[in-house]
Amino acid sequence: MDFRLLIHDGTPRQMPLDEGTITLGRSRSCGVQLEDPILSRQHCALTIDAGRLVVADLGSSNGTYVGGERVNVRDVAVGEVIELGSVCMIALEINGDLPEMNCQGLRNQDRISELVAMAADESQDLPRAGEELNRSAQRSSNLLAEIAADHLVDELVTLLIRSHPSRRNAFARALDRMIGEKLLESCVDREQLKEAARKIVKDEIAAADLEDQEAN
Repeated sequence: MDFRLLIHDGTPRQMPLDEGTITLGRSRSCGVQLEDPILSRQHCALTIDAGRLVVADLGSSNGTYVGGERVNVRDVAVGEVIELGSVCMIALEINGDLPEMNCQGLRNQDRISELVAMAADESQDLPRAGEELNRSAQRSSNLLAEIAADHLVDELVTLLIRSHPSRRNAFARALDRMIGEKLLESCVDREQLKEAARKIVKDEIAAADLEDQEAN
């Protein structure tokens, strides 16, 4: 199933969603940069895997909402509205019809109405999902470390979504350690970064497995 994502953060636009995970937030290095000052730098992530669409909040201060309810990790059905602050998004099938939508209780109904109108307009071109990231990288070389960090977040979020609860906690702790220990700044090359990240993940998984054994 091929998806397109309709986004309204002051400017309505749409883009295709490819298989894999993208981050969304205020950071210019996110796969989708959003214009809302209350959003976190990496606010949430969207993952597409075998036709399944999943949204995961990345520990944001103001939350990620699907159908008006705050979520941590949740499957998103075609036509459901995702809201992040004043930003609203709708995932649709690229060649599918717009399903009936229930907007009751949603906060950004004017913007949602504009997205519904956009969904009916087949004349708009769809940019590739990575174009915003590439444009950001070209604007400033200082973004390279930020982009590398967000890529690492993307990979870990994919693991978080697909794993057992105790493993999800382990990966979350591993991510906190990688940020706290400033791996990107302290490692001199890619191989050292990979090795340091791998060791942290292994340590946290081992600790999680030990906790499971003691609990049983």
